[in-house]
Amino acid sequence: MPINVKRAIIHVLDKESSEPMLNEFELDIDEDVRYFLEKHITKALGDDESRKAVFKNGMNIIKEVCQKMFTDNDYFIEGSKEIARQLFKAMKTNSSISSTDLVICLYEEEDEENVAILKMDYTVSFIHEVELVEDKFKISIKKQDISLPGVNQRIQKCAFIRAAQDTGDYDLIILDNQISKKNQEEPVAQFFLQTFLGADLILDSKTCTRIFKKETENWIRSKAKEGETSLEVVREFVNDAIRNEDEIDLDSFSNKVFSNKVDLRDEYISTMKEKGLTGEKFEVDKEWVERKLSKIRLKTESDIEVVIDYEQYNDREKFEIVKNPDGTRNIIIKNIISLMEK
Repeated sequence: MPINVKRAIIHVLDKESSEPMLNEFELDIDEDVRYFLEKHITKALGDDESRKAVFKNGMNIIKEVCQKMFTDNDYFIEGSKEIARQLFKAMKTNSSISSTDLVICLYEEEDEENVAILKMDYTVSFIHEVELVEDKFKISIKKQDISLPGVNQRIQKCAFIRAAQDTGDYDLIILDNQISKKNQEEPVAQFFLQTFLGADLILDSKTCTRIFKKETENWIRSKAKEGETSLEVVREFVNDAIRNEDEIDLDSFSNKVFSNKVDLRDEYISTMKEKGLTGEKFEVDKEWVERKLSKIRLKTESDIEVVIDYEQYNDREKFEIVKNPDGTRNIIIKNIISLMEK
């Protein structure tokens, strides 16, 4: 379902100032502004790193403000200002957090109202500047240090709060790219989720499936650098499991894959748990699998890339990877009728 932005406002949160610069007027949502906001919201909600979350129990200002914005039409501007104050306060807890513009939107998706909180970190852009020098045009390039992220760029931190929090298993969706990085326990990585929103992430089927696929691939690559090239067979087990199984038991899967290689099995299980697969079992998100794994993408150390449909990848009449005695491999594309350059 398409996103429909109904109302929006922008505030300026400058870390060098003692107070945020709070807007007293809503944005005029013309065609360009609508496209800009709806494109960013759609991209963020569809981002692989977006996570469902729930508000912590107890008093939560962000939750209360958003719920009042849903029920009181006159509260939108004041509510957005309170959200801006809370984010500014959270930003002040760490000197490495950058200044930003904050956009608050009230939007509809599938006839359900939501509040979007978009932390628009500044990007660098360049524009031309025209001067008149002795009746002659002088055109130069000028750097802009406080440009908003373009529609083709990712917003690093944003949150989407649902009006109907009494239905379903989550209150909001969060996109925070710092959480998924190695320094996720650092305060700068937790300020948006914990200090500002006061929420906890949910380990749902989509997240578990994504972690299983992504972190197994990362583990295989790290072991390959150590010379363990035989572990690439694990990739085939993972692809087969998430396509054909409704539920995956990590211990059973690992026993099947690693057989009598106990040390590797234990290391793999430990790595998966460290990356977030803390439960014994998880349900496979078939929608995510179909969307993300319709094609197999392979890349060699010499930057040769192969993109192939999953069905053709497994069809030995069309495609095969053959291992040579010296440990190298050949990629064979078979039974070609025609070949064209693109």
